[in-house]
Amino acid sequence: MIQRRTLGLGMLGAAATGLVARPALAAYPDRVITIIVPFAAGGATDLAGRLLAERLGPYLAEGGRAVVENRPGAGSALGADVVRRARPDGYTLLVGSASTLAVAPASGAAAARYHPTQDFTPLAFFGISTMGLLVSRDAGITTVSQLLDRLRANPGRFSFASSGVGGIAHLASEYFCKAAGVEAVHVPYRGGSQTAEAIMKGETLFAIDTVGSNIGQVRDGSLRLLAVTTRDRDPNFPDVPTIAEAGVRGFEIASWTVLAGPAGMPPDIVEAIGRAAARAIAEPTMRNRLESTGTVPELNSTPAATRAFLDRQFELYREVVQRVGLRLD
Repeated sequence: MIQRRTLGLGMLGAAATGLVARPALAAYPDRVITIIVPFAAGGATDLAGRLLAERLGPYLAEGGRAVVENRPGAGSALGADVVRRARPDGYTLLVGSASTLAVAPASGAAAARYHPTQDFTPLAFFGISTMGLLVSRDAGITTVSQLLDRLRANPGRFSFASSGVGGIAHLASEYFCKAAGVEAVHVPYRGGSQTAEAIMKGETLFAIDTVGSNIGQVRDGSLRLLAVTTRDRDPNFPDVPTIAEAGVRGFEIASWTVLAGPAGMPPDIVEAIGRAAARAIAEPTMRNRLESTGTVPELNSTPAATRAFLDRQFELYREVVQRVGLRLD
């Protein structure tokens, strides 16, 4: 379904070039830019937002500055709505994920009565993020088959955690259960760090979440990464199979991260932010940080290509939501 290495924007324009001075931008930015991250601090989307905030302001103007503001809630739709209602002047931006700009609106969530490209201005595409099937090291489970055997022997007894109702982690886990023919109860939490803690404490049996949100616990051994959700294996964990390889044929899903603003932003500001963001993402330091947490960076992002990407992904996730039967209201 989703091809990890072909979801990028390809040859739709090289944006990692120097900014072009334009008179209309002489006063932009003249104050701090706020980047809304619609998740709790500590997850993969938060990391992407903070990495971007460090570099976006200086690439836009000498002395330019951007700060991150975390606005979690409603499966990340709450923070998105803050940006949707903001003035379209380039000072309030959104770092959104597949949860924010695809799953939540596709699933009919009351808090997400918006369209990802009609109600927002797409600006830049960070890249595709690997998700992983996670259990505690104390669960006595070392393979996907063992997890499925336990779930099949105890239908509806065990639960899975997610970082919020209607997010990509929720959908991915429901999709996994349906594809594998097992039953489990959904227990939502307020962020990736709480999801990991719930698994380690034994409050839930498993979760499917972005690898970047849990990479510390995976590397120290407190969480076991049974499989990844993408078509290809994650280069950070080459010995970990994909879920499809592990026996759930045809299973494939991934998250991603984009930068957007309110609808109706001035074209010159859209162009400037898009180019500055592309330059930041292409920096070796930022690229390496993203790659080390399971994100394949997109090095040729443009606002137009990001818009086309979001339109495709919204339709794709609408199909997955319908297949799983996920309805939130």
